Amino acid sequence: MDVLRELNDVSDYIEEHITDDINIDELARIAMQSGNNFSRLFSYMVGMSVNEYIRRRRLSLAVNDLQNSNAKIIDIAMKYGWNSSDAFTKAFINQHGTTPTNARNKIGSVKIFPPVSFELNIKGAKEMDFKIVTVDSFEIFGLSKQFNCRSADRFKQENIMWSVEFEHYPERISAGYDGIWYGVFDNGKYSIARAQKDIDYSRLEKITVPGGQYAVFTTEKGGYAGTELPRLHELVFNSWLPDSEYKIKEEFVIEVYHLATDRAERRKNRYYEMWIPISEPDTE
Repeated sequence: MDVLRELNDVSDYIEEHITDDINIDELARIAMQSGNNFSRLFSYMVGMSVNEYIRRRRLSLAVNDLQNSNAKIIDIAMKYGWNSSDAFTKAFINQHGTTPTNARNKIGSVKIFPPVSFELNIKGAKEMDFKIVTVDSFEIFGLSKQFNCRSADRFKQENIMWSVEFEHYPERISAGYDGIWYGVFDNGKYSIARAQKDIDYSRLEKITVPGGQYAVFTTEKGGYAGTELPRLHELVFNSWLPDSEYKIKEEFVIEVYHLATDRAERRKNRYYEMWIPISEPDTE
């Protein structure tokens, strides 16, 4: 579809000129639309105005600059189009819920906004809660299975392990769902596990989660893991990682499930995290 190709060209142009003064008329020309038609089409497809989209992308990229360079906050602000640190800080807080200084010091989480791509289903254009954490190694206990698939294709087999209709590994680990569960993917082996205080059965495998620095991404509440985690995985590896200068240390991913035994409560309040082990980029 030509319109999708042209909108992707617009998205690419925005990324290439994200620190420039982007002219909406030029975007409309690339999309082969009149200015008004382009603005309406973009808003309809993405769910926000093109100016709002550009602002969110700039504030997302500013996080990368804050955490991975020694540039002054005012210089980062001016790079992305703000003329004062006060105006930049106000916009930053409005999007991320925290200050640039806190983001630089990795205090709390920020909201990463990936670049949009247009297919039959629109990808990107959705915020991800993101933070960097440093943890000591810890032990969890559960059951494992070796997968014969690549990391990105593993979710169907994960669902079989979790599903009540199929293997339902959780019932062999704990009598209830309340609290935190872990799904650990380690070079082809997937484990479902809990902290020792939360398990009810013996003869479970001990799994050591290595200490270190992790990038942590959080879903919204209420979603189904079989939908939310593959979507989050795709956004992280296809959108966040190319933007970021962090390096993934190994093919090791931790999924954290926040669940409840009561089904109604679980459907309302459940959410998930994805932890990716990273190493710091070189800073100038």
